[in-house]
Amino acid sequence: MFKTIKSKIKLITITMIVSLAIVLGFFMYIHFEITKNFMVQNAYYSIAALAQDINKQILRIEDNAKDLALSGKFFKKINDTKHDLEFGISKTFDNYKDSLGGGIWFEPYVINPNKRLFAVYAYRNKNNKVVIDNEFESEEYNYLNQKWYKEITKEIKEEHQVVWSKPYYEHEGSNTLMMTAGAGIYDEDNKLIGISTVDWEINSILNMIRELRPTPNSFSLFGDKKNDIVIATTDPYLNSNEIMGVDLHKIPWYTENLKDTLYIKYHNTIYIPYVKNLSNGMIYIVFVPKNELFRFIIIQSSWLITIFILIIIVISYLLYKVLRDGINNPIDKLINIANKISEGELNEYFEIKEPREFSHLASVFNKMTKDIKQITKEREKIESELSIAKEIQSSSLPNTFPPYPNRHDFEIFASMDAAKEVGGDFYDFYFLDDDKFMFLIADVSGKGIPAALFMMTAKTIISNIAQMNLPPKQMIKEINNTILNNNKQGFFITAFIGITDTKTGKTHFINCGHNPPLLKRRNEKFEYLQTDPNLVLGIVENVDFTVYETFLNKGDIIFLYTDGVTEAINKEDKLYGEKRLLDKINNNHYNNTQEIIKNIKNDVANFSKGTFQNDDITMLTYKYTEENKYKYKNKADIKLYGEFLNWILEFNKKEDLDPRIAQKLEFSSEEIYTNICSYAYPDNKDGELEAILYKNEDNVIIQFIDEGIPYNPLAKEDPDVELPIEERTIGGLGIFMVKNTVSKMEYEYKDNKNILTLTI
Repeated sequence: MFKTIKSKIKLITITMIVSLAIVLGFFMYIHFEITKNFMVQNAYYSIAALAQDINKQILRIEDNAKDLALSGKFFKKINDTKHDLEFGISKTFDNYKDSLGGGIWFEPYVINPNKRLFAVYAYRNKNNKVVIDNEFESEEYNYLNQKWYKEITKEIKEEHQVVWSKPYYEHEGSNTLMMTAGAGIYDEDNKLIGISTVDWEINSILNMIRELRPTPNSFSLFGDKKNDIVIATTDPYLNSNEIMGVDLHKIPWYTENLKDTLYIKYHNTIYIPYVKNLSNGMIYIVFVPKNELFRFIIIQSSWLITIFILIIIVISYLLYKVLRDGINNPIDKLINIANKISEGELNEYFEIKEPREFSHLASVFNKMTKDIKQITKEREKIESELSIAKEIQSSSLPNTFPPYPNRHDFEIFASMDAAKEVGGDFYDFYFLDDDKFMFLIADVSGKGIPAALFMMTAKTIISNIAQMNLPPKQMIKEINNTILNNNKQGFFITAFIGITDTKTGKTHFINCGHNPPLLKRRNEKFEYLQTDPNLVLGIVENVDFTVYETFLNKGDIIFLYTDGVTEAINKEDKLYGEKRLLDKINNNHYNNTQEIIKNIKNDVANFSKGTFQNDDITMLTYKYTEENKYKYKNKADIKLYGEFLNWILEFNKKEDLDPRIAQKLEFSSEEIYTNICSYAYPDNKDGELEAILYKNEDNVIIQFIDEGIPYNPLAKEDPDVELPIEERTIGGLGIFMVKNTVSKMEYEYKDNKNILTLTI
C-alpha cells in the first residue's frame, strides 16, 4: 500500500485535504472560542461595572452610618448641645451624596433622665439641601416602636457593625422604595445606647438595572439575598409589581448555586447567568440568551466554513493535477537512472526531455557518473597517502609513557589530537646531558598536510640544535634562523620551551609567541605564568629572544597547551577560554600528569560536543617530582636496632653520601633511636617508632615519630660540660651531643605524636 508514486500522490492529496481541513477547523475553533469568550467577558464587564457602582453606593451608605454612630458616641461622652449634634449630622450628610436621609436615635433616658426620646433626623429635600426634621422625636411617631428600629436594634451585636433593614416603601416622607442601614452606638462600657440610621433610595438603582441589557431579550433580578426578598425584576414572564417582596426561592429559576452554573434553560431558551453578590447581602443577576450573545459569531463562522471548504477543494485539485502530471512520470525515469548507477552502470547515458528541471537533473546524473569514476580513484589514492602520513607523524612524536622508567625525579605526559588526518601541532622532550631535560610544545600556522610537513621539518631542526647543548638564548636564536632559512612556504611557529636541571630545579623558559602556560607551585593552585613575550619562530632573522629563569621546587607542575584548547567553540559560538581552563584544572585532584591531560581533554570534548574540531589540540604536562623518601616503621625495641641500622646504611649506599655526613647521620640516629626505645613507652611494650629519611639538595633529613609520652628534647637545659664529672647532673648529655652534631633540630607535638626532625 502506498508503494507507488501514483498512490503516494493520492496520499499526499488526501493528506493535504485533511491537513488543510484540520488547520482551518482548528483556526475556526480558536477564532470561535476567542470571539465567544470576548463576548462573554464584554457582557461580564458591563454587568460587573454596574454592580461595582451599586456596591460603591452601599459602602458609602454603610460608612455614613458608622460616622453617625461615632458622632452619637462622642455626643454622649462630652454632653454637648443638641444644636451642635444637628450641625455635625448636617455636615456628615454633605459628604455622602447617595444618602437620602438618616439620623441618631438614642435609647430612653440615655441623654436626658427627664426625657424619654432623644433623636436627631436629617433628610435631603428636593433642592438637595440637608434639612433637620424634629417631628421624628415626638411621642406620636415614637421611633422606639417603629419596625425598622426594632429590626436594626435586634440584629446589631457589636460596635462598627452595620445592619440593613428589609426594603420598604416610605409613605410619610419621600414616598419611595428604600432601605435603611443602621449601626450601633455604644458607651464606654460597651453598652448599646442607641443606633444611627441612613436611608438609601433604591429607585435610581432599579432604573439602571432596567436599562442594562447586553442583548435585546436579556432580563435582570435585584433582590435581598439575606432576607430572601425580591426587590425588582425585568423577567418578561413575571409581573414586576406582583413579584416585589416575594421570596427569592419562589422564582422558578433561582437557586443558591446559580453563580456556579454555566447555562440554565428557561421557557425553552438557554440563558447565561451573571451573578453579582453585593456588600449588604443583596444580589444582582442578569440573564443573557445564549443564542443572542453568540449570534454574530455563529453567522460569521458559517460563512467562513463555507469559504474554507471551497478553498480546500480547489487547492487539493490543483495539487493533485500538478503532482500527477509534473512529477509522477519523471520520477519513474529518475528512479530507473538511480538504480542503474547504484548497480555500477557508470558508462550509460541518460535522457529526459520534459519537464525542464528533470531534463537538467538527468544531465547532472550523466556528469555525476563521470565525476564519480574519477573521484573514486583519486579518493582511494588520497586516503592511502593520508593514512601513511598519519602513521608517520604519530610515530615521530614520543608516545611511550613513562618515557624514562628508571627516572623518578620528574614525570611527563603529552598528547596531540589533530583537527584533520594530520596536524601542525607537535610536542617533544629529551635530555641534553645527564641532568638537563628539555621539553616543548609548538603550533605551526595552518592546518592539514602542508602544516604537518613543515611541523616535521621544524621538529627535526629544534631537536638537532638543542642537542648541541648551547646556552638557552643562543640555542633559540639558532633554531629561529634555521627554521627561517628552511621556510619557503611562509609558515611561522609558536612554541614554548622549558629546560630544567633535574638536580637543582633551575629552569629556563622561552615563550615564542605561544599561549601562557599554567604553573602549579607545591601546595598551591595553578596560575598562568607570565613570561616576557617573544616573536614567533621563522619570521625575522637574528632575533634576540628573552629567556625567563626560575627554580622548580619538588612537586611543582607546568602545563603546556596549544590554542586548540582555549579556542574550542561550542554550539553557542562561545570560546572555551583561559578562565574555564584555569577553573577546570584547579577543581580536581590529580595522582599523575596523565590524569591532568585526560581531564582537560574530556572537558573540552564535552564543551564543544556537537561542533566540528577546527584546530589541533595538543597538551604536555611536566612535574618536578617529590623527593625519594625512605620509610622505617617497627616496634620501639632496642633489640631491633640492628635492623634500623641496616636501613640507615642502605640509604647511605644508595644516595652515595659523603662519609662525614653518613657518620653524623649514624651517630645522631642511634642516640635518638635509643632514647625513644628507652623512655617513650614506659608502660607499653608494643609502642611503635617511625622514621622518614630523605635527601634534599645538600642536606640529609631524618624525622623520628612516636606516639609515646610528650617530650620536647629542645626544652631541656644543656648540661654544663665544664663541671667535673662528679658534679654534673645525670642525663641530657646524649641530646646535647646530637644538637652539636646536626645542623638543625626541630620538635613539634601534633596529632598525639612526638615529631623530631634532624637536618644534617
